[in-house]
Amino acid sequence: MRNSRPKNRAFACSAVAIGWAASGAAQTPAIKTVRIDPAVGPSASATRLNPTGRAIILTVGAIDGAAYLGDVPLTLGVDDSIQLPAQRLLDLLQPLLDPDAFKALQGAFAGKDTLTPADFSASGVALKYDPQRLQLLVTIDSGRRAARNLAISPIDRARVGGFAKPAAWSAYLNIRGSQDYNYTGNFSDGFGKPVFFLDGATRVGQVVVEGEGVYQPGAATRDFQRLGTRAVYDSQTLVARFTAGDLQTVSRGFQSAPDIAGVSIFRSYSVLQPQQVVRPRGDRSFQLDRPATVEVQVNGQIVRRLALQPGTYNLRDFPFTQGANDIRLAILDDTGRTQSLRFNLFLDQSQLGPGLSEFGLYAGVLAPLGLNGPNYTNNPALSGFYRRGISDSLTLGFNTQADKFGQLAGVEAVIASSFGTIATNAAVSHVRGYGAGLATVTSFQRLIQRSGGRTDSLTLSLETRSRNFGPMGTLIPSNPYRYEIGGNYSHAFTDDFFAGLDARYSRARFGFTNSQTYRASAGLRLSQRLSLSADARYEKDERGSRVAGLFSITARLGKFSSARADYDTRDNRARLSYQTLNGQGVGSYNLTADVERSDLGSGASVNANYFTNRAELGFSHFGTFDTNFGASREQRTSVRAATSIAFADGAVSVGRPIYDSFAIVKPYASLKGADIILDPAISGYTAATGMLHAATHPSLSAYAERTVAVDAPNAPPGTDLGQGSFRVFPPYRSGYKIVIGSAYSITALGNLLDAAGGPVALVTGTATELAHPDHTPLTVFTNREGRFGLAGLAPGKWRIEMLDDDRSVFDFEIGKTATGVVQLGKLGAVKGR
Repeated sequence: MRNSRPKNRAFACSAVAIGWAASGAAQTPAIKTVRIDPAVGPSASATRLNPTGRAIILTVGAIDGAAYLGDVPLTLGVDDSIQLPAQRLLDLLQPLLDPDAFKALQGAFAGKDTLTPADFSASGVALKYDPQRLQLLVTIDSGRRAARNLAISPIDRARVGGFAKPAAWSAYLNIRGSQDYNYTGNFSDGFGKPVFFLDGATRVGQVVVEGEGVYQPGAATRDFQRLGTRAVYDSQTLVARFTAGDLQTVSRGFQSAPDIAGVSIFRSYSVLQPQQVVRPRGDRSFQLDRPATVEVQVNGQIVRRLALQPGTYNLRDFPFTQGANDIRLAILDDTGRTQSLRFNLFLDQSQLGPGLSEFGLYAGVLAPLGLNGPNYTNNPALSGFYRRGISDSLTLGFNTQADKFGQLAGVEAVIASSFGTIATNAAVSHVRGYGAGLATVTSFQRLIQRSGGRTDSLTLSLETRSRNFGPMGTLIPSNPYRYEIGGNYSHAFTDDFFAGLDARYSRARFGFTNSQTYRASAGLRLSQRLSLSADARYEKDERGSRVAGLFSITARLGKFSSARADYDTRDNRARLSYQTLNGQGVGSYNLTADVERSDLGSGASVNANYFTNRAELGFSHFGTFDTNFGASREQRTSVRAATSIAFADGAVSVGRPIYDSFAIVKPYASLKGADIILDPAISGYTAATGMLHAATHPSLSAYAERTVAVDAPNAPPGTDLGQGSFRVFPPYRSGYKIVIGSAYSITALGNLLDAAGGPVALVTGTATELAHPDHTPLTVFTNREGRFGLAGLAPGKWRIEMLDDDRSVFDFEIGKTATGVVQLGKLGAVKGR
């Protein structure tokens, strides 16, 4: 690094200079400190730089401000002229200069072996020799300097610290069951057939096999219907997922998502690297003519203050948010001059940073889901897409899919600017028997920042489809509209009042009727607990034209509950609803209920869910009636239950359904069956070991760091739970076996007495387990009475060695059945040692 100049360099240079000066002649006066500009040359009255009468070669340090660039040989001529080696100077200057400025300098000095400071007079680079410090001072105009990069925030933070190791073999099965009871209506009265949805996965090493199915005893076809099975391998090095089996295709643009059995490769940063920021980052330049302090603000928040030297700077890695971003730089230079710079960007979630790419390729045969499971055909099929960030403002992509009945090819682009974001998709298709078709969709988004943190939003869109357009899987194209155009605009007048307009128009074909909708909406917050909203709509379609209005009032009934009343002039529909939720994890619940009436009838419904340690339980009832709650039309009650069975390296647990990865937590024997609680909080906890002595943490997300806190409130006194938490970075569908506590959970209390029977007072020492001398020794402290407390012991023989004058040694043993705190009493020093 340039600023790590060797500390002895100035002394070495000074010694060489003094030695050379002294060797000139006894009568030569010593070199005196002078201050001249070598680019102009010494005046007649100036003190000589080199009075020796012959050329002197010095090795001096080249300095740029406070930065040490490196050493350079300097020749002082008999006439005080200065010569410098051309190539060495260019090597030192290249990293500092703008590429164009350096090329110009390189061309001007082509063929020269040596240079003088005067040679740089027109280049924007000034060189001065300081004989007092034996340094070559380099000054570069700010406009000629190379841009330097400054990271504003550590967006991609490196993972530090240790993580628990996933199980070599893990598996889980989720079981979700539902049972309906019908009172009246279109279904037979009584209990319906129970339905069970099954999904699970097993992971061995780096490979996952996963699948889904439905089991319905007494079904009209088979009781069990397999929905899909596949093997998955993720490569974090390639950031890619490889799959074989029943594929889960992902589509882009106008693509469909066909059922394909075969192989695939897929990259999505949100799936495989969810903690990486892949949207475009800030990269804005500014120039400083003088040293200055720069304050960086993003959307009104100060993110960093910087002390910078003159030059051109690129500010990278802004912590941008989706939508509009207001970036301001407040600059205060060393003369007191202030300057404000402002950059505006508009970012959309679908953008990718420069050089980043996402893709998916799915190949195999069509396998549509039948009554008994996937129906594997002989029809080859291919579907794929590719997207790449070209720059901060441009993301491009293309997609294609084909089978023997139809083909499609499309392109997409996302363009971001200070004015807004434009996204467009276009595709051409061919459907067998109908020919070619074309479809396009273009949208524009803009967020407008207002004072006080308020934001306006504007969205416009245009979609067109030709008569015969259809994605893969289309047998008969159906496109009743030539094009659809729409837009909406919303404005926040105050923090409590907003209003908006939106419109949509569809141009029909095939004898269909044009459709149009226009809507005005507004919302008003009356207080912290009460708010109003209203919509006025005009609609015109095949049913004619009509005007309607919707009015709503919402009341907060506490921190976690609310009620809402709605009235829609269409069909005179009135609705009253209530919702509440309480807690999180074990013991939490949520409830929604509503009643509704209209000219078409009336109804009531309720839905409730309760979360236990081992299962999720649900209840719902749905009922409809004639007119104003007259004769019953239909009444249906459902009860639901969902649970999981999990396995990881020999540990088995039952818990709530698992959504990706999981951890089985078990207590060590020393906890004597004490209950371990995961993620304890005021509002609840995630899971507990309970009577099964195993807890399932069901909601660990793949490739996302997670720290899980643990507690054992009823553990024996002195129990050691380790760090009280464990950290994981789970692979896809992985499982963990975590054991809380250890054999080293015993605390011993006692007094140490020396050979004379007196206390070993105010001394430190170490305790070592004799059976495991390689373990890290424990530190022992004694008070004035020789009393000590020692935690982290296990059953077995131990030895304490103290650092008193006698180097006293004490042996003791912890019994096999000991737990918690052990009283050792008075320990006498081992004699003969």
